[in-house]
This record gives sequence, C-alpha cells and structure tokens, in this order.
Amino acid sequence: MKKWMITSYGKAQEAFSLEEGPDLVPEERELQIEVEGFGLNFADVMARNGLYKDASKVPFVPGYEVVGKVIGKGSLVPEEFQNQRVVAFTRFGGYASQAVADFRGAAVIGSSIAGGEACALATQYCTAYYMTDYISRMHAGETALIHACAGGVGVALTQLCHRIGVRVIGLCSSPEKIYFLENQGVEMPINYKEDNYKEVIEKQLGKRKVDYVFNTVAGKTFKNDLSLLAFGGRIFCFGGAARSGKKSLLINDVKFLLQTGFVSPLFMMMKSHGVIGVNMLRLADNKIDIIGSCLRDLVGLWSKGDIKPEVGATFPAGEIAAAHTLLESGKSKGKIYLAW
Repeated sequence: MKKWMITSYGKAQEAFSLEEGPDLVPEERELQIEVEGFGLNFADVMARNGLYKDASKVPFVPGYEVVGKVIGKGSLVPEEFQNQRVVAFTRFGGYASQAVADFRGAAVIGSSIAGGEACALATQYCTAYYMTDYISRMHAGETALIHACAGGVGVALTQLCHRIGVRVIGLCSSPEKIYFLENQGVEMPINYKEDNYKEVIEKQLGKRKVDYVFNTVAGKTFKNDLSLLAFGGRIFCFGGAARSGKKSLLINDVKFLLQTGFVSPLFMMMKSHGVIGVNMLRLADNKIDIIGSCLRDLVGLWSKGDIKPEVGATFPAGEIAAAHTLLESGKSKGKIYLAW
C-alpha cells in the first residue's frame, strides 16, 4: 500500500513523504478498506504545522475520512459490510491507498455518490449535523452566524440551516466568496476583511439578534460573537483558525487564549447563553456510534436531495502538497478531495 506521511513540520512542499507499507490487518471492529480517495480538513493543516495537539508525533499518516471498497473485516463486523462501497471516518491514517476504520463510524453508500461528496459527509457534514440536529434543536425563523461560510463545514451548516428554515449570515474573505455564498442562498454574506462584521450585523438587524453562532476561528472573534448573541442563543466553537500560521510557542498559545477570553457561567445564566465546544475526533475516540449515526442520517438526506455537498477541488493523490497549499491559503471553497 502507498501512504502519504508527514515526516516533518512546516510547508506542504517539504512536510510530506510518499512511502510503501504492508497491507493493514483490521482489528475485531474494523473494516479494511481499499481506498479510492480521501478528503482534506483544516485540522490536517494544523497537524502539518505542529499545532494540532491531538495529532500523532511525526512521522504519521494524517486523514480523517476515506471512500472505498471493503476488502476485509474484523470478527465483530456485520457481514453486510463485506465487499461494499463505504464512506468511513478514520482516526488518522486516511492519506493512504488502504485504511482501517471502525465499522460503527462508517456507512454503506452506492455508486451514484461521488467520492468527494461522500468524504464531505464524513467530516464536514457530520460536524455540522452534530451541531444543528444531534445536540441542538433549531427553529424556523431564527438566525445563524457562520464563520468560514464558504468552507466545507460552512457550506454544510448553510444547507442544514436552510433545511430547517434558519436565516444565515455568512462570513468570508473575498469578493469571489461573496458571490459563492450568494449562489448558496446565504441571506447576508459579509466579507470580514472589508467590513467589520459586528457593526454590519448590528446596523442591519439590531443588537443581540443572532440565535446561533458557529465559530471555527476563536481568538478575537469570540468576544464579538458573544456580544451579538441573542437571549437564549448558543455559540458552537469547533476550531481555532486564528491560531494557524504562527509558531508553536507558549507565548503564542497564551496570547491566543487571552484574545479568546473567558466566560462565567453566572453571566451566561443571566442571558440564557450557551457555549458548546465540539471536537469530533474526541467524540470518535469515545462515542464512535455518534459519528456513525450522524453519517448514516446524512447519507439518507443526500439520497433524498435535501443536501448537496460542494466539492471545490479534486486532485490526484500525488499532488498532496498543492491540495494542502490551496486549503491553507483560505481561497478554497467546499471540500478538497484527492483520488488515487
């Protein structure tokens, strides 16, 4: 089997090494998958830069999701998975021509769904669905603020919010992405590099009119979001993009923490606010059934046409550095997919 390994931290052109390895042997609850393709996630960029604490030490094979055919299985895996095409959540190890994954975090899929769309369901859409449908109940007529709205999770959140009847305020970083968000049906797209999004929202909607905030940035944005949050509102924190691009030094970690700020349960109680942290990797480690439940629900929604993942770019697996560079640039839209 072939596998892309991160052998050193740093630039995409220097960090990866393509290596050969023996076939994998599945454990009792695992699927052995012949991989046709895998997806990228911003956590991979953080891991490549040595900024993702949950990642393994170099050298290691990154990757959170794969699409492919089951060619082997452990003793506790149901027979229904054998020889099936699946999309599966991987606890790293996805950047390879062969992968293993817990069957409880996988879903059988047909040949009609493209690999890139299926990979988007496994991570981006699972992350979004967990927030919008699994641990929360949103209501038609409410308003959601989505950071990085043109990215993979942002597109997923937009579609899931619209499915419920929730209005979307989408933040992005370029005029091209404004156009993209308009085509996605985002009711209020804002280029945060040109406009102060807090001032724009308060001017158009008034103070404390945002019912949900989906924040993948943290840092200074968290304080802005908290000031926008309506009574009874919730903030979902599921990333720290503001920390990306800086060296892994204690002083940078402390600065990032101070910029994000601290919240008191007493002050939150007065406004009926909620702040919810989301780490899908930790959920996969401890409650893998949740991943599988969300993923299978999403495959059903895709089959009915209720959601449509946006695949922004597809690369041959050999062009891993170019794919990573695009994702890190902030210029990508939707899911980035690589095919063997």
